[in-house]
Amino acid sequence: MLKADSILEKIREERHAFRQSEQKVAEYILTHPREVIGSPITELAEVIGVSEATIVRMCKKIGFKGFHELKISLAAQNVQPLQTVHEQIQDGDDMETIVKKVFAANIQTMNSTLNVLPVRDLKQAVDALATANQIHFYGVGGSGSIAQDAAHKFMKTGKPVAAYVDTHMQVMAASLLGKGDVVVGISHSGSSRDIIEALELARKKGATTIGLTHYAKSPIDKVLDIKLCTASNETFYRTESTSSRIAQLSIIDALFIGVSLRDPEKAIENIQLTREAIASKRF
Repeated sequence: MLKADSILEKIREERHAFRQSEQKVAEYILTHPREVIGSPITELAEVIGVSEATIVRMCKKIGFKGFHELKISLAAQNVQPLQTVHEQIQDGDDMETIVKKVFAANIQTMNSTLNVLPVRDLKQAVDALATANQIHFYGVGGSGSIAQDAAHKFMKTGKPVAAYVDTHMQVMAASLLGKGDVVVGISHSGSSRDIIEALELARKKGATTIGLTHYAKSPIDKVLDIKLCTASNETFYRTESTSSRIAQLSIIDALFIGVSLRDPEKAIENIQLTREAIASKRF
């Protein structure tokens, strides 16, 4: 993997051979490398005034598979290594400092999410979920556990619910959906190719697509009927999110309660039935 200074030098050396639109991307990266690290591709394309395809094409011309790989390489030089673990942690922090910083970051994310999450979007999502024939939750990597938690909760609504964390299973399941079905795709970055492809297929089949993702513009926006936003200071080059996961779980809880209150008697009955079913599993 090229070092950041090598990346910038390579761009300088080869930009004369780029198309005019690709040169605009190159100039922006050269003058704003740190901003590039923290930006999803859709938002960056809008800022520069080019298409997402143009950014990807330029990245490939200097030897990367795509924009995300370029960001990881830039981050290796421009960001402190510990920030890839957590944005606030510093070398030498003791355990008391670490736990305070982690909790503070989670609290900040929760408050920030409340500020960017319109109630009307939550209501629209509850409407879709409450009337759904069946509900799917899709997530990969760290988002897979969010999908499984959501399915565990929504099972108690009595509706057919499934969580898919395998990418092949996601597209297979999406291909069998139809009008009246709902899919919730979970991706902090909004740039997960597998989730986007599964949502796109589900939408083509007539299902309603809901995205649980960061508020910034990203590729996932193009395949969503409803976008539920989170806000955190986490960067977009990391493979794992931490604070945003807490916000995502809280949104799932709010959706479950919203759906349950559409028919509280049935919800209470189902919860009681599931409790009785697992009672023998505990001492």
